[in-house]
Amino acid sequence: MEEGSDIVIELRNVSYKYPGADFYALRDISLRVKRGEVLLITGPTGAGKTTLCYILNGLVPHFFGGTFEGEARVLGYNVLETPVGFLATKVGMVFSDPLSQLVSATVEDEVAFGLENLGLPEEEIVRRVKEALEYVGLYHLRSRPPYTLSGGEQQAVALASILVMDPEIYVLDEPTANLDPIGTLRILDLLKRLSRERGKTIIVVEHKLEEMAEIADRMIVMNGGKIIAEGTPREILTHQAEHLHGLGLEAAHIPLLVQRLVGKGVIKKPDSIPLTLSEGVKFFDRLLSSGELTIRSEKVQEPNGGAGAGGEPIITVENLVHVYPGGTMALKGVSMEVYRGDFLAIIGQNGSGKTTLVKHFNGLLKPTQGKVRVFGMDVEETPTSELVKRVGYIFQDPDRQLFTRRVRDELAFGPKNIGVPPDEIEKRIKDVSRKLRIEHLLDREPYSLGKGEKQRVAIASILVMNPEVVILDEPTTGQDPRNRREIMDTMKMLHKEGKTIVFITHDMNLVAEYANRCIVMSDGKILLQGTPREVFSKVDILRTTRLKPPTITSLFMELSKSYPIRETILTLDEAIRMFEGGG
Repeated sequence: MEEGSDIVIELRNVSYKYPGADFYALRDISLRVKRGEVLLITGPTGAGKTTLCYILNGLVPHFFGGTFEGEARVLGYNVLETPVGFLATKVGMVFSDPLSQLVSATVEDEVAFGLENLGLPEEEIVRRVKEALEYVGLYHLRSRPPYTLSGGEQQAVALASILVMDPEIYVLDEPTANLDPIGTLRILDLLKRLSRERGKTIIVVEHKLEEMAEIADRMIVMNGGKIIAEGTPREILTHQAEHLHGLGLEAAHIPLLVQRLVGKGVIKKPDSIPLTLSEGVKFFDRLLSSGELTIRSEKVQEPNGGAGAGGEPIITVENLVHVYPGGTMALKGVSMEVYRGDFLAIIGQNGSGKTTLVKHFNGLLKPTQGKVRVFGMDVEETPTSELVKRVGYIFQDPDRQLFTRRVRDELAFGPKNIGVPPDEIEKRIKDVSRKLRIEHLLDREPYSLGKGEKQRVAIASILVMNPEVVILDEPTTGQDPRNRREIMDTMKMLHKEGKTIVFITHDMNLVAEYANRCIVMSDGKILLQGTPREVFSKVDILRTTRLKPPTITSLFMELSKSYPIRETILTLDEAIRMFEGGG
């Protein structure tokens, strides 16, 4: 590249294969990125997105080795000929799990770490650290240990630790994967400011496409190590919604609804496809007012049988208070029940008390005050070893749950410890691994697996104990949309077989599609509970917690102000059925 060129990243016919791999992670990639551009990269798991990011700061090929073909230049420097240490001063990288890159005792120390390694004067370090923390809004937390912060705050610290180095290019690999809606908005706002106020070039790998569409200039879609689509976010999200959905990605729901109605012959193909909620309201208002569409009056069915479908309470919580060592009151007098046959979603912002609540269900935590009874057993008086036979708990991060050298040993560990005979253990491993499609992984080392595979192994390690209640703490975090669906479809299958399912999530679409009942938590208390249809109709209350219904639900709630829509619509399928009577 010429000196002073507007092109800051250029890949020409790049292919790459990891050491020992029998396939190329990237195949014939050519890409140019302009200075100050915000580029969104998306694609299913295994598409090559993270590998592409590693090239930009030289981790591929310098750190990982392997076979590299083609040419990669960043800011004019040939990546193959430039040390990683030098590229790191020009290209800052932020990972999806902020704790994996936060190593210092305090926020301030973390942000200062890179500058100290460069040997800058103390006064310069102090000035730049203060400026970076003020920019991300965390200067007041400078003395806090990073592990005590919320997910959004941790990600902001990771971003500040890059910001303080003042790189020209920022590369963020799924930066909002572990974040609640507030944390996601915080990071997207910071990226928008970095682009518009400081003119930084930003590369973001993300699955939250609708949110990213507001700040990205350009979008590329990857699959099988190749770039298969490129354009503005609006072009791709509106014209290729069905294609994105087919890849297992989270297509924007309003364009997807329009494309499906066109495909069914319900409406004619429009000249312009709406993307945002406001555009969708105007689009469907025009069709309804002109008579091209009409509203069907049939009653929609509750998913999974409706609230309390299974009968009697099997977990009861009465005035539960939990105070952590150090004085943090996480639960403030919670009372609720889990019914046999529930498919219960628990939602709320980080720090609202969701995880603290469900950890009482199998004795991982004990009440500070109040009572929790599980199948009639008082959790304070019952050994955890007894409770885990009835209630299985799957952690948010499978790396914190997996510890053996082989997947087969991981699955055998739990039932062996509760006294299940060897023959029965082998039978259960065979049955569960077939259900979760991990039979081919039984002799693999758990830590060598991908995110989706690890999560399925973690779920299998609980299911082999045959609990009556399965609790999943944000089971889809860090998964691409296809893996999310696979995990939740497995839970749906188990629910049909008689299991009671409790899951914590930030994904309102999953709540709408799978849950029969929903609890909303805020500040250690229960704010709302009922069916998803009932809960999502309370828009004003949800707004106080920064939660919002699925886009499809919001669309029909707006339309119901002018048209006879008497039901709260939850899913895309319900929306299509609502319109299929149009003429």
